Amino acid sequence: MICRPANAASALLLLLAGCATGPERPAASTVGCAQAVVATLPPGLNDLEKHCLASAGIAQRCSPSEAWLAGWGKELQDALGGGDASRRDLDANRHGRQCAAEHEAPEALADCCRRALAAAGE
Repeated sequence: MICRPANAASALLLLLAGCATGPERPAASTVGCAQAVVATLPPGLNDLEKHCLASAGIAQRCSPSEAWLAGWGKELQDALGGGDASRRDLDANRHGRQCAAEHEAPEALADCCRRALAAAGE
């Protein structure tokens, strides 16, 4: 079997499938946890807000390392699969992880992401 780079990123995410789960964790696997968080994002967000809030939610409900991995995995998948890979997306993901470390409430995360993105000129 030939291992394509996009498949390698997916395989790396699946390696974390056995992570311990907590009571607020929406799924046992890294991929499942990230997908569950992304599915709960509110409508009407622009792309960078989605990245920021998704990373914040994944950092809080899954783990910060899984948020980092999901963000980079998404951009790698975009780069290799015809998507729109962007450094701005990675920056928004970083802002989201920082917001998650500073705030707990979902409303505070949204405000933090908006402020961080505005300060970055996004």
